[in-house]
Amino acid sequence: MRVHLCVAVISLVSRLLGGAVAEAAPPDSMPGGAAVAAVVIDTPHVLDIARARVTVRVYSSTKLAADAQRASLDVAKATFAAASVQIVWKVCWQVACDTPMSPTELSVRLVELPDGGRHGDHRLGEALIDPKMRTGVLATAYVNRTLRLARDLDIDHYKLLGRTVAHEIGHLLLATNAHAASGLMREVWSRDELLRTRRDDWILHPFDAAAILRRLASSRPDLPRQTS
Repeated sequence: MRVHLCVAVISLVSRLLGGAVAEAAPPDSMPGGAAVAAVVIDTPHVLDIARARVTVRVYSSTKLAADAQRASLDVAKATFAAASVQIVWKVCWQVACDTPMSPTELSVRLVELPDGGRHGDHRLGEALIDPKMRTGVLATAYVNRTLRLARDLDIDHYKLLGRTVAHEIGHLLLATNAHAASGLMREVWSRDELLRTRRDDWILHPFDAAAILRRLASSRPDLPRQTS
């Protein structure tokens, strides 16, 4: 993810792939009182709660305080909840993570990476995707880079880090490193977008949300499908 100039416009109400998209009230438990648009995607057979639940292991090798990490993860979780996807965090310094990952688990690393400098690498994170197999389980967020950018712009670090984590997990759930033209999954986050924090810039585009729900539904053949 790089930070350059980009204009992102997203429609919260659209008809997509036979599903209806509607805006609901934002959750009231966001840290700092931040609001996240609730986009509910109603497509056949994908709103089964078990199918739309994703467990993500969280590994951290940084000095990020526990409360700051929790606030960032809350931002990422609320972002997916607004798209009817439930993220269950498994924070690996709190619980044992010494067992092999299940086929339905993902993982995210919070690490520090040397800053690329003014003209260097400005990616805030990355996701490892196998483009041939259309699979990916590991996402990474660079905490020192998000912290430096947040300080430079005088914005909340936990929000920027949480959105970075959500963006990279989005790549894993979509199984592609391609980017959307608008919404959370766009490639470029401009300075103006980061400062104005328009709600539409930080939610999953309805097309991406529907694609994630379809993939989750198809990856859980062990669960019975809804009949209505």
